[in-house]
Amino acid sequence: MKKNLLYLAALLVLLVLTYYFVFREDNEAYSKSEANFTVEDTAAVKTIFLSNLRNENIKLNRTPAGWTLNDTLRPRPDAINALLRVMTLQQPEQPVTTSYHDNVVKDMSVNNTKVEIYTAKGKTHTFYVGKNPGPNNETYMLNENAKRPFVVKLPLQNTFAGVLYFNSVSEWRNKRIFEGATPVETVEVVYKDSVQYSYKLDNTGLRAVLTGNRQIATPLNYKRISDYLKLLDNLFCTGFEDTYIYKDSIIKSGRQLATVFIKRKEVPAQQMTFYFTPVSQGTKKAINIGGKEYDYDQFFGLLNQKDFVQLSRKTTEKILRSYPEFYQMNAD
Repeated sequence: MKKNLLYLAALLVLLVLTYYFVFREDNEAYSKSEANFTVEDTAAVKTIFLSNLRNENIKLNRTPAGWTLNDTLRPRPDAINALLRVMTLQQPEQPVTTSYHDNVVKDMSVNNTKVEIYTAKGKTHTFYVGKNPGPNNETYMLNENAKRPFVVKLPLQNTFAGVLYFNSVSEWRNKRIFEGATPVETVEVVYKDSVQYSYKLDNTGLRAVLTGNRQIATPLNYKRISDYLKLLDNLFCTGFEDTYIYKDSIIKSGRQLATVFIKRKEVPAQQMTFYFTPVSQGTKKAINIGGKEYDYDQFFGLLNQKDFVQLSRKTTEKILRSYPEFYQMNAD
């Protein structure tokens, strides 16, 4: 009996030691050269680089005016906040086990995002994030020059952190259409085939001035004008369609609806040309114009002669008000 107790005690000691030295590997036991994934002070982060093997490169830079995307664009605030939050929460749990190691390394060699983080002191982190989740939404990360990847988790969350390290500019871009912090000075809407609805709104004086191509006896609705100018600050496109295969054809010979010109104080003017969207397999409702069918719910827009965007009908109608609407007495 006493011998059995000794054997049992020895076995328990062996199990504890095996767990401690083989499986446990506390975060504190990992050197930063092996598992430097957690960013303790995200407020100190100045620049984040995200890149992959498809040459998709993202530069996020913190400036006094806010974050910039690839130096000239504005990123989505929600995407920035989510990325910073996951950086401060992500913790190395343990190295990838031997049975998974080779497969994880093989997959990460072709499916990864390289992450570089800089503060005022210089580069503080460089690691690779696997783009495919492991069992139970595990995220695999490999520190630069380290010998083994790690299982990284968010405390108390069954979340795949890798989904937040994306590289597409169109996904990162702020979808706000008419970007700008200064007040709108002028708005001009020019309809392609309905010039009687075109107008120019001048907001530079003490009171807005509206001019158009027809005489209207009803008094001008200044509340509606004020609401319209405020609305222009909070309109978003559905998405950027710069890779759409028929983009050039639509810009060159597509049916135009209207063009909007917006000038803000102290910043360059912006413009958007609206196009009817040809029907496709995704069209739910069509509209016939001049004997040709177009999508009733979606429009395309060319923003600042550069970005081709998709717009919902609701957003398009909010931008393209007609000249007589500003004289109607109901203020919706």
